[in-house]
Amino acid sequence: MKPIYHLIIVVTFLIPYLSIAQTKAEDTYRKESESLRKEIWGWDSKKFKAGEVSETFKNQSKVILAHHTELVAEIKSKTVFLGPFPTRDKDQLIIEIVREMIQLNDKSAVDEFSELSFTKFQKSSGFSGSDLSTTYLGVRILKPDGSIKEVNADEVVLTKDERNEKKARLAVPDLQQGDIIDYFYASSQKISNNLSEKKYQIILFDEAPILNYTFHASLEKKYAVEYRSYNGAPKLEVEKSDDNRIIINIEKKNIPPIESALWVAPAQQLPFIRLNISQGVSRYEGSRMGRGRPGEITENKDNEAVMKDKGKDLSSDYYYGYWMKDGKMQYDKIEILAKQKAKQQGLDFKQMNDEDKLALLFYTFRFNNLINFDINKLERTLNSGYYNFNGLGFPMYCLAKAAKLESAILVAPPRSGFRINEIMDEEDLSSYAYLPGSNKFFYFNSIFDSPFSVPDDFEGVKKSVSVTFRHPAMAAPIYNLTDQGDGISVPVSTADKNAHLETLTLSISPNLSNLNVKRKTVVKGFMKVDLQRRLILYEDFYEYERKALKDEKSLIETLGDDKKSKKYVDEVKNAFAEARKMQKDHFETEAKSWFNQEITEMKNFKVDNLGVRHTAPDFVYSSEFNVGGLVKKAGNNIILEIGKILGEQLIIKETQRKREIDVHMPFARSIENEIVLNIPDGFTVEGVNELNRDINNETGIFKVAASVSGKTVIIKVKKHYLHNYEPKENWEKMLAFLNASNDWLGTKLLLKKL
Repeated sequence: MKPIYHLIIVVTFLIPYLSIAQTKAEDTYRKESESLRKEIWGWDSKKFKAGEVSETFKNQSKVILAHHTELVAEIKSKTVFLGPFPTRDKDQLIIEIVREMIQLNDKSAVDEFSELSFTKFQKSSGFSGSDLSTTYLGVRILKPDGSIKEVNADEVVLTKDERNEKKARLAVPDLQQGDIIDYFYASSQKISNNLSEKKYQIILFDEAPILNYTFHASLEKKYAVEYRSYNGAPKLEVEKSDDNRIIINIEKKNIPPIESALWVAPAQQLPFIRLNISQGVSRYEGSRMGRGRPGEITENKDNEAVMKDKGKDLSSDYYYGYWMKDGKMQYDKIEILAKQKAKQQGLDFKQMNDEDKLALLFYTFRFNNLINFDINKLERTLNSGYYNFNGLGFPMYCLAKAAKLESAILVAPPRSGFRINEIMDEEDLSSYAYLPGSNKFFYFNSIFDSPFSVPDDFEGVKKSVSVTFRHPAMAAPIYNLTDQGDGISVPVSTADKNAHLETLTLSISPNLSNLNVKRKTVVKGFMKVDLQRRLILYEDFYEYERKALKDEKSLIETLGDDKKSKKYVDEVKNAFAEARKMQKDHFETEAKSWFNQEITEMKNFKVDNLGVRHTAPDFVYSSEFNVGGLVKKAGNNIILEIGKILGEQLIIKETQRKREIDVHMPFARSIENEIVLNIPDGFTVEGVNELNRDINNETGIFKVAASVSGKTVIIKVKKHYLHNYEPKENWEKMLAFLNASNDWLGTKLLLKKL
């Protein structure tokens, strides 16, 4: 295969000069893209010649006949000026070409590749230079009769056309079952004055089988590489070229498809290789920065070094972010404000117990720092529930420390993340504040969190490090490993703590065509946050917290009392009114997704409890609406497809039924429905006893108890996943209750005319 990256290098260094005329730049892009396609299609490689698919994979939805990745990294020195002074700087160019040839054997595979999207051009600027990312795409279709149809690149449609970013999609017409799609992405990124590591992964698995897989990297001799192979992935084949370039090769054949994309922890179960690619530095700088020398290849970076780096960063945060006057002041302000809030509620902060103090500090911080209103960022304010905060472990630790409460920071990889002895970067670690002894956590993954629950990705973590700080002048961290290095015992929630509970009252409409549904939903634990983001209005959240903290004035009144913000009152009122109008749509969308049916005539919808405080933790909402499609006339009688009222159930595909790897789920959980069906006047009901089910084993439960009481049918349905993890040996037991719940979807009731 001829090296083709030279063409991308030329194009990448030309593009900054193409911004003189946008049209000219587009024309040039298309011409260079066409040249690149001709060169890649001309690769002299046997694996990209369409051949017969192995009989082993004939029944697969798609088969990756060939995959090749070409990775190139270059460094070029240049002179730049910092003020009047010249200095040497380095431009880095990272080039990646990925080409795949895939046989499409069924409709789902055809649908997947009928449209491709990619970032065509992306530019961002910084203090010392600019980054430039350019992407090229080529697609052609190999028909069963041997003909080849190339997709016209002029049909690319821009979906985002802004100065700093352009995104595009490409429709692939006339794609049919049995076709082979041959496509490539070629991207180049120019980086100036950037000493950071470039993180890269070589993925050696796919849902489809891969008949031929190759990877080739050619890295300039000034680079250093750290790498680690995971879960049976091979070591890198590394050699040096005549000019001392770092050459990396991987070749594998007949990679089987991953047996299941369901409940998998890739970091612990699937094969891949991680690389950190960076500019090499001198021996002295390397020891100080934790980096390799030019041309150096390091396998299996010491995880203790990563933990120490994390400790150093926490130490720095502590020194500058808390112990120094300006840092500590911000947390002292929260403590002073919390004391005021306590007084407003008729409480003496000093007399409160530690947990009540921490809870008040937590809610004060949330109200003033996360829910706080910013007129200059009105749209972001209204959508604040959609932002993630990654726990805020360090700020939460400082918050407790400001009030002289004993706290610590627990540092560990997430439960389904990298094993602690296989971490490579600080980003592999999560950190949360907690109270030693009680092991109660306080964190913000979203603004809806309340204190004293355990983060779902930390439940059951065994390998961890507890960090505290004792010496303010040095801010040195103190590591506390207990139980022979296994860390603290992090509790795991049970299925009833993470629950979705539905109470449904069903009535058949007078015209005998629809179901009228009165619904009340109670959601607990980790099941809440997505629904809270959908259904809670910012205005309601703000007012709820304002009243809980005994602030006298509403947000609108507060804005109106201030001379600077008074002029924005009408704008805020209008924004709140518009959001309230849209709430009905959000309720309808949620109901459609839950019941998997058409929803009409939504009314009486409301959030009954926000579920944002540990003293009232359940998220509760209610509504009324009609559901179509479940009631069918059969002469004078009515058939009610009662099983479908549970909504969409998890369907286990045939390819997922055999399992050789353990089951990693997000958390134990339960879903329960209590259904009350009003029998219409003039009808009787048949088939109630046939609704009953009872599957109960060590992995889960599916139970239905149905009975008739007067003019109502009462149905109670329970589906419980009892653990967040199951060994592969228990998979058949899980299938037992999962199959039962799927089968129940087809159950019906006959309402017989008297």
